[in-house]
Amino acid sequence: MFRGVHSLTVDAKGRLKIPTRHQAQIDKACAGQMVLSIHPDDNCLLLYPLGDWQNLERKVSALPSLNIHTKRLKRKLIGHATDCELDKASRILIPATLREYAKLDKKLILSGQGNNFELWDEDAWHEQIENLDSLSRQEEVPPEITQLSL
Repeated sequence: MFRGVHSLTVDAKGRLKIPTRHQAQIDKACAGQMVLSIHPDDNCLLLYPLGDWQNLERKVSALPSLNIHTKRLKRKLIGHATDCELDKASRILIPATLREYAKLDKKLILSGQGNNFELWDEDAWHEQIENLDSLSRQEEVPPEITQLSL
């Protein structure tokens, strides 16, 4: 499971160094083989170990192809997917098109989401956290969450 929020930088060539605490887990899970794509609803990127990505891709591909929501999901998530591999320095290369989509310039946030990571522009990350906090005060809490014990 990938956990934690990390403040990182992208180098001039568009490479991102994966934090040390996640490197062994990534190596064990997928031998450094990862897939990077855009988030279908947020201006961030998703980074998956290859096996987890393949499971997700199978589920998305099995959805009805004539449904407009399925088309949107496939075009955004699968259409932008890029294979990437950790190099010897535990870096991944983020393609320019994906950096532009998520507005990743220099500073970014890598957020562990269980079986994947989200990559956010640092300012966009803080803004969306504030927005979520504000929305959560306005919305009714779903029963599944109220029954959760922390």
